[in-house]
Amino acid sequence: MNDTGTDLIPFPGALSRPSPSERRVALDEDTLIEAQPGTDGVARWLRSTVGAATGLPLRDGHDADSRVVLRVDPATARELGPEGYRLTCDGHGVRIDGGSAAGVFWGAQTLRQLLGPAAFRRAPVTARTEWELPAVRIEDAPRFAWRGAMLDVARHFLPKGDVLAYVDLLAAHKLNVLHLHLTDDQGWRLEIKRHPRLTEIGAWRARTKVGHRASPLWDERPHGGYYTQDDMREIVAYAAERHITVVPEIDIPGHSQAAIAAYPELGNTDVIDTTSLSVWDTW
Repeated sequence: MNDTGTDLIPFPGALSRPSPSERRVALDEDTLIEAQPGTDGVARWLRSTVGAATGLPLRDGHDADSRVVLRVDPATARELGPEGYRLTCDGHGVRIDGGSAAGVFWGAQTLRQLLGPAAFRRAPVTARTEWELPAVRIEDAPRFAWRGAMLDVARHFLPKGDVLAYVDLLAAHKLNVLHLHLTDDQGWRLEIKRHPRLTEIGAWRARTKVGHRASPLWDERPHGGYYTQDDMREIVAYAAERHITVVPEIDIPGHSQAAIAAYPELGNTDVIDTTSLSVWDTW
């Protein structure tokens, strides 16, 4: 992060320096987090991510000169909307006012960026007693209410841990929707307890075409996997803590060859021998 904070992603709506004399703000072992009503989740996230990367305890409190104040502010909501925020780093510490808990959370993501790339590690790699921030005032609000990305786990399965890591990447870029493509011809990824063959058979393909469907090349390794219902509950809860909505996509009646491979009676048996179908391996 440079001294002005101008390499933030996405770039905020407004950014200014408070005054030429206020160059830096420091977070150290005495820095407290003052989490006002409705912001406990943001404080918990700061400790688990920024705290882990910096080694700073970031304890609860409000009686220190160095503190990060988190506040849901009705005035910010009126002026910038529920996901808008104002972040101030000055001689009084750090203050994030958000139009809602989501706005405060996006402001906390900006705070993390201001600390620089080392704040994105899972643990400190150098011994530091202070972490500096540029003295800035930032005001921002999303241009679009729906800011999403699609993850196609139907065609290429990703383990649950990778999905959770993807959620963290969405949050870091202030995206708020995860479109999760769970079923297609190439695989069924969601446990349905009343229909167990959907995952016993429909979640696995024997091999995968490499390149265009006319290509003669094959990856001969079996490919597959699925998420249990508890896995999905965990993904949804993990995303919700980061103010991200999970939108599941279940392709029915189209793109349903994986489901028909599991339950042939679901297909047009008068048109094709559905008992001969397998999970589609061309992708």
